[in-house]
Amino acid sequence: MELSIKSSLFDRHRKLLVDKAFIEFDDKDLNSASPTKFLKHEVDSFRFGIKWIRGYKFIIGRIYCVDIKSVAGETIKIRLKSLYKVRRSQLAAKYSKIIAALYDNYFDDITRSYLSDFDNAKEIQILGVTFCEDGVYLHNKKLLINWLDVGTKAYYTYYTIFSLSNPSNYRAFEYLKDWNTGILYGVSRRILSDKGLYKE
Repeated sequence: MELSIKSSLFDRHRKLLVDKAFIEFDDKDLNSASPTKFLKHEVDSFRFGIKWIRGYKFIIGRIYCVDIKSVAGETIKIRLKSLYKVRRSQLAAKYSKIIAALYDNYFDDITRSYLSDFDNAKEIQILGVTFCEDGVYLHNKKLLINWLDVGTKAYYTYYTIFSLSNPSNYRAFEYLKDWNTGILYGVSRRILSDKGLYKE
């Protein structure tokens, strides 16, 4: 996928390439500078979401945000800003296309890798949540939630995992703030679904 990214009306056009082998984005201030590039095996995590731009009394715009981090800790930051609804539909469509391409080329594979480890009786850990044969630990292996007692809830900006019998035992993860919340969502719900325990 190749897209022209213009983060605001006054920014220049920048090229974003999302390929099965690499991601590359012209995120430098100077046109002559080399774009940031991560090879597929260097892509580690991502986060995404919408930041609201507030005026004096009401919201006047939004910024669509997508961050991709490499295993070395380098970050590609993509921003698409709409003020007073200018370009909002166009930018929303572009934002959705970018996220879909990231899943298709990198993060679906990372999700499958976690699930393969789990299916082979290995413990896996995502964002401090440990998944094991008997259930889920939300807080450093202090209290196991048996699989029959695991609940999940997806909201517009965050995702929660909790104990059905003790809802105060929970953790919430923000898509915009916490790296790989989308992967946590995919892995946890796939495991629950495979066990016949996923409930809408």
